[in-house]
Amino acid sequence: MGVAASLLAGFAVLFVIGFVLLTRNQEYTILEVARARAAAAAANELISGCVDVETGQRGYLLIGDAIFLAPYQQGKVRAAAGLAALKRIASAEPELAVDVSATDAAVTNAFAAIDHTLELERHSVLSREQLRDQLIHSKSAMDVARARTDALVRHLDGLIAKKRADNAGRRSGMYVLGGLLGALTIVAVGLSFWALQRERRAWSAAVAALENANRAAETARAKAAASDLAKTRFLAVASHDMRQPLHALTLYLSALERRIDNPEAQEIVAKMERAASSLVGMFASLLDLARIQADVISPECDDFPLQDVIDRVIGEHPNAQVSGPSPPTPLTVRTDPLLLERALRNLVSNAIRHGGGAAFITVSPGPDRARICVSDRGPGIAREDQQRVFEEFTRLDSRAGAEGLGLGLAIVKRIAEVLDLRLELRSALGQGASFSLYPPIVATATARPIDVRPEPTLQGARVVVVDDDPLALAAVAGVLGDAGADVLAYTTEAELNTALRAGARPDLLVMDLRIDGELRGVDIANSVRARLCPPPPVIMVTGDTAADTLAFLRASGFAWLIKPADRAALTSAAAEQLRKAPSLT
Repeated sequence: MGVAASLLAGFAVLFVIGFVLLTRNQEYTILEVARARAAAAAANELISGCVDVETGQRGYLLIGDAIFLAPYQQGKVRAAAGLAALKRIASAEPELAVDVSATDAAVTNAFAAIDHTLELERHSVLSREQLRDQLIHSKSAMDVARARTDALVRHLDGLIAKKRADNAGRRSGMYVLGGLLGALTIVAVGLSFWALQRERRAWSAAVAALENANRAAETARAKAAASDLAKTRFLAVASHDMRQPLHALTLYLSALERRIDNPEAQEIVAKMERAASSLVGMFASLLDLARIQADVISPECDDFPLQDVIDRVIGEHPNAQVSGPSPPTPLTVRTDPLLLERALRNLVSNAIRHGGGAAFITVSPGPDRARICVSDRGPGIAREDQQRVFEEFTRLDSRAGAEGLGLGLAIVKRIAEVLDLRLELRSALGQGASFSLYPPIVATATARPIDVRPEPTLQGARVVVVDDDPLALAAVAGVLGDAGADVLAYTTEAELNTALRAGARPDLLVMDLRIDGELRGVDIANSVRARLCPPPPVIMVTGDTAADTLAFLRASGFAWLIKPADRAALTSAAAEQLRKAPSLT
């Protein structure tokens, strides 16, 4: 019994010694793995910093906007922090010293190349060829840095796996020894360790998977953020700068059409107007899609007669076969009228383009929602294509010369999602297509006749037009003059003030919102109104469609038009403001 007790005691002592050795080995190995993981995290920080630096450099060189220098500077800070952490860890991990040193040299060389391109851009204007060469050189250097960093990450992954394997081997050997020495006394403890080992392996696998997922998500996020920033800046510049010539072109074509009597020349001008209208439509579609994707559209729901929206959509296609509900619908619905009108306009344009030049709008009341259906008699849409037609840049008609960018139906789908309206497509090959939207019904009113008004006239009205773009100024002045107005046109506030001091007394002020690069139009208009009695009405014209700019225009209380504005919209708005203005007699 004493021998057995001694043996058991000896086994217990040996087991305890083995357990202590195992625990110390485990703690040391965990410390090594933690150090390798810290190095992997620092390498990921370095990669993210390199992405930001390269993105900032390319954005600044290609667009010239200093806003891209912010991610460039932040990326350098992040990369420097990652390199510093890697160097600290490498001092305790000799296996990493060579890779960390090579990565440091490659990143330093890449940053020097990128800094060189930015210095050249700051101190001189690079030609396109020079810019391309500098970008290629800096990209090559950055590719080397990325390759070295990727190699370091792979080395770290291998190091972590090796340390885990070594730890598992040592631990298995110690468990066998502990089991042999303590089999008579610690069977339960051995089973507990077995269960614990399984849990630890599962935990290690889960942590490794999570680290890989986080690393991939961070890389994807950085690339997506850089792409979105560049796209947003480009579209903002395009929206403002491209609207000006489109605005002038639209108005000049309208003026030219009214001055030509030759049938052949009239046909040429009509074709030019169709081409310009197509260009304006594609441009508007691109900007609509960009605004929806950027999530800057906030619906402004209101109660309104549905027939008013349908009348405006039909009125935009005087030469096409577009019919509305007969008799006119008496329904009043609640949603955002501008967004609903945009969606119906796209559906009608799609029906005209792909449905043989005709579109048919019908309205059916339901228990709580109206069904607005836009149908055509075209070739129809196959079942396998009925989801694809709502995708961006998708055109089923691939013939040369086919109009459009393939965005109209994609925008309709996005608008329906923003307004929380059901969008329905019914079609079959050879049987046309029908698209339906379902806005909520508020009330039913007595049917009213469609208000058909003659083309507005501005005969005898004194109109002052202010725009710092001479091309747009001349175009607006020409359209208003053709409508009978007595027009005075100025490009600066100083010219306007000189005319007012000389006795000019306008009945209407048509003012561009952006003067000399700043949103000063509203302030200038208020200054003019304060000097005259009674104050003239104002129409603001702008190419800036940012959400804060539109909110600023609404708060001004003035009527406003978005460029490019056609002749009908401009003259109608002018006639409406003159009609509402108090008498000047």
